[in-house]
Order: sequence, then structure tokens, then C-alpha cells
Amino acid sequence: MPFIKTRVFGTGREILTNFSHALPLSCMVQDTNATADDNGVKFIKAGTPLGATGFKIRDREKTVLSPATDASQAVGIAMHDINVSDGVARDTVIFRGDVVYSNMDTDVQALFTDEMEKALSPQITLV
Repeated sequence: MPFIKTRVFGTGREILTNFSHALPLSCMVQDTNATADDNGVKFIKAGTPLGATGFKIRDREKTVLSPATDASQAVGIAMHDINVSDGVARDTVIFRGDVVYSNMDTDVQALFTDEMEKALSPQITLV
């Protein structure tokens, strides 16, 4: 009997508020350091700061963003949980907008040091 791959779809946490002010765009993302969960799925969590050296928004279809720990490289944040089990994925990145800090997982909240917040502001505001 052949193996059947199933996927569960649903709505994740909503971190973006004030959609009229927001600039969410489709981008290529990856996380080569992601670890698989109990189901063998690798995720970049919603709210994770993303970046790439020398990134320009107009090049978002060519440049792959990864989780940024260096605030000087952070350019946006993941709008949703992004499944990166199969490598590079296309998903939505918030480049401008108001983001609900309390809707992020606690490990993602910890990524927002003073330096990271300063690097992302005034484009991204944590509310």
C-alpha cells in the first residue's frame, strides 16, 4: 500500500493588526537550522525576524530570507508559521505594520531585543 502524505490546514496565530497600514509581501524564506517538531515538520514561527545581507525589497523573488539574529540584517518578520520542511518556501513577510507582540510564542518574543526592535522600527511597531 503506498504511503499517503496528509497535511492539516487551519488558521494560525494572527500577529498583524491594522492591515490598512501594513506592507506584507510574498518572499522566499528558509531556515537551514530549523529542527523538526514531533511530526517531523520544520517551521519558522510567526513573528520571527527575517533578513539577508544586502536585501532589497524589489529583489524579494531572488534573495532568500532566513531568521535573523543579527539586528543589522533584519528587514521584516514572518507573518505566519512557515513550513520549511522541504527547504526554501514562499510565504508572507511583513515589512511594515503594527504587530501584536503578545500573540507571538514566548521564544519568538525573546528574539525582540532592544537592538532588534530598533532595527525594525519605525517600519514595524510592536503593540
